[in-house]
Amino acid sequence: MSKVIFTDRSAEPHYNMLDKLEHVFQELGLDEAIQPGTRVQVKTHFGNWGNTNYIRPAYVRKLVDLVKDAGGIPFVTETCGLGYGAGGRYGGRTTAIEYLTMAAHHGFTEASMGAPLMMADGYWGTDVRTVSIEGGDFVETVHVASAVLDSDIVIMLTHAKGHGLGGLGGTLKNLGIGLVGKRSKSKMHFGGDFTINEEKCLGPECGKCMPVCPVNCISMNDKAVIDNDSCMGCSHCRSICQSVVKAKAVQVVWRANEEQAHVFVENAVGVVNSIGRDKFYYINLAIDISDKCDCWNVGAPLLVHDIGIFGSRDPVAIDQATLDAINDAVPNPNSAVAGLECGEPKFMTAHACKDKSGEIIHLAENQLAHAKKMGLGSREYELVTITKEKPERGSDWP
Repeated sequence: MSKVIFTDRSAEPHYNMLDKLEHVFQELGLDEAIQPGTRVQVKTHFGNWGNTNYIRPAYVRKLVDLVKDAGGIPFVTETCGLGYGAGGRYGGRTTAIEYLTMAAHHGFTEASMGAPLMMADGYWGTDVRTVSIEGGDFVETVHVASAVLDSDIVIMLTHAKGHGLGGLGGTLKNLGIGLVGKRSKSKMHFGGDFTINEEKCLGPECGKCMPVCPVNCISMNDKAVIDNDSCMGCSHCRSICQSVVKAKAVQVVWRANEEQAHVFVENAVGVVNSIGRDKFYYINLAIDISDKCDCWNVGAPLLVHDIGIFGSRDPVAIDQATLDAINDAVPNPNSAVAGLECGEPKFMTAHACKDKSGEIIHLAENQLAHAKKMGLGSREYELVTITKEKPERGSDWP
């Protein structure tokens, strides 16, 4: 059974939410684990333009300051998103320059964070290291963002919310999507090769798919041709063909909904194995909880009231505890889960995702069960609630 630290959302002037974050940091033992010169990656999510529920920059800055106080060298990271050309003026997340520009509009800059900001997988999302895993249903190798490999400690600061493909968008999602390159992101969404519909392709008079291919795997004869042996599945060609050209010539098969969370769970195995599971520390902010991931360009109505902050060394236990707390919370009226009883699965109702037979899938249950099967952690946990009076840290914790 794994331990999960919890502090609730109640706050007061001399013990506010940033103070509580510091308390969780201490209870995780980070103040002792970080030594002078320790390279500490703070992995978060900068949100998408139009989304107003993303993590407030103040939480990230607080962690940066705590790392500095302990003598560590902090840097703040995200990774590039899939697609190309559909983000609008500030909404792009495809390349480093797009995403960091958008992040600055959300308040994430080197000046505001007090530490360097960087895309952990480079400009295109191709700066990765390949890590092999065993036991997966879909994944044999994971393309881990290269910045992970040069980190002594990784603090996963995750906004807990819903996710249309995983049920819960928590620590496991932040690991398995947030710290991998585009090839492994693509593996989650797509189940086959990208192909060209020659009847729709505009041929040499267009060619807009070619310069946005990070690996130059597209050539042009009378029509575009994709070398799928080289293709990394970034979907740049598909996005620009659909969103800019509007020809819709690039086609791909999407994975079944119930498979996609399994893939990012398997990706997460490669991430934590890349430098050792003992290097990872997990914090979930169960605040501003909607059914939409922060990659959506809308701040969706909140399903429940703010719950608090969770911390653990076990990525499965922290997500299980977070999910249980969200399910036990009182639904907000006029939200997507209004009318549910406390204890009923909020995200199962909000997403109402169905399998091929028409049955509604409990996506969060699906995700956590697979994470346990893959050996990522325990679904059984001991919840340790901390208050203003700091409890004495036991010999077995952390």
